[in-house]
Amino acid sequence: PHVFRAPKSALAGDEVLPDKRGYSFDGVSPTALIELADVKDNNIVFPGGASYKILVLPNFKTMTPELLHKIEYLLKNGARIIGAPPVKSPGLAGYPGCDSEVEKLALQIWGTFDIPGEETETHYGQGNLFWGGTYCKTDSGEIFPSYKVTENLLKKLNVSEDFSASGSLRYTHRITEEHDIYFVSNRTDTTVEDICAFRVRQGVPEIWDPVTGETRFLTDFKSEKGLTSIPLHFDRHQSYFIVFSHSNKQERPKDISKPNFPVFKTTEILEGKWQVSFDAKWGGPENITFDSLTDWSVNQNEGIKYYSGMAKYSKTFDLESSVNSSKNSVYLNLGEVKNMARITLNGKNLGILWTSPWRLNISEVIKNKGNKLEIEVVNLWGNRLTGDEQLPDDGVKDGEWPAWLLNDEPRTSGRFTFAPRRFYQKDSPLQSSGLMGPV
Repeated sequence: PHVFRAPKSALAGDEVLPDKRGYSFDGVSPTALIELADVKDNNIVFPGGASYKILVLPNFKTMTPELLHKIEYLLKNGARIIGAPPVKSPGLAGYPGCDSEVEKLALQIWGTFDIPGEETETHYGQGNLFWGGTYCKTDSGEIFPSYKVTENLLKKLNVSEDFSASGSLRYTHRITEEHDIYFVSNRTDTTVEDICAFRVRQGVPEIWDPVTGETRFLTDFKSEKGLTSIPLHFDRHQSYFIVFSHSNKQERPKDISKPNFPVFKTTEILEGKWQVSFDAKWGGPENITFDSLTDWSVNQNEGIKYYSGMAKYSKTFDLESSVNSSKNSVYLNLGEVKNMARITLNGKNLGILWTSPWRLNISEVIKNKGNKLEIEVVNLWGNRLTGDEQLPDDGVKDGEWPAWLLNDEPRTSGRFTFAPRRFYQKDSPLQSSGLMGPV
């Protein structure tokens, strides 16, 4: 009946979006444990592919007979479990026989109800039971032992962290019959260079980009002591799948001197004027010239300042003479965008960018002279709603729909939006919007 809450010592970061520390973990309900859990190679496994080195029991004096029988089964078949013996059943189902059944089976497994003062390891079947001392102590308000206790036991069992890197990266790991699949993401607004260690012994690592769909082998990595270490580069909030095949058939890439990530060099910044067209139906100017790329929300023109929707940037440019697009890949980098952009170059739709890195390969489309670039940018709704708050309110009042709406009449307020609730005020801070570059 208890909601699973990990000990605070097992978490890092803030309470809203905490991160697990080096060893990952999950909570499992008694029902799922009873019906789904099994043991393979001393690991507790589930049909969906999840696998766990140890099971940590909560610090309760009660346990149902069904759950205790499952604990006994897992231990007998090789599981490793931390926890103290229960003394009775928590409910009245089968009472009073349920209590005597729990007591009898607990004594069979633990041997005594007297908790040892020191950390103690006992064997049951093919499994190991850890209890006593710090294994059975919890901090105030907690129901599990501290993270350090679990960490020390895993190290004692020669289990290294599944993934290790700086505190700016977070991960999850899934194992299939053919692959180890890690998903690693940069949770910060800055670029990250790090050497990441994966608890994988075999397989040439591949990187799968979830945004572009690109997959390729990595060339720079080291495998030793059961770990594979890989230098990785992450842009702001960028993420990758790092995939290891269980097959050893793959050969290490021949060019091992090649870095894992390409090195980008800025050859040209598109300075000067841009032609920009907004949707006049939503209050923006149909055509205007920007002398430079700036944030819409700081523009003196209120039709741009409070604009929400799509605007198209247009520019013609020549390729820098020093760039040889037949020898090197040429990329377009948009710099800073709020919030999405669709790029068309020389009439070719190159797709949508919606996250960093704000760049795409234009090698096959770019020309030496007369490149025609169009960038359609769309922002969020907040600025238009804030802008409408500068105008008279002709919306819902006292729970009544306005007369102009009921009578299908034109609005007189000049507002563009209509919302049953007003989430923004006239002094609400505006959201950065548009293409801010540099491109």
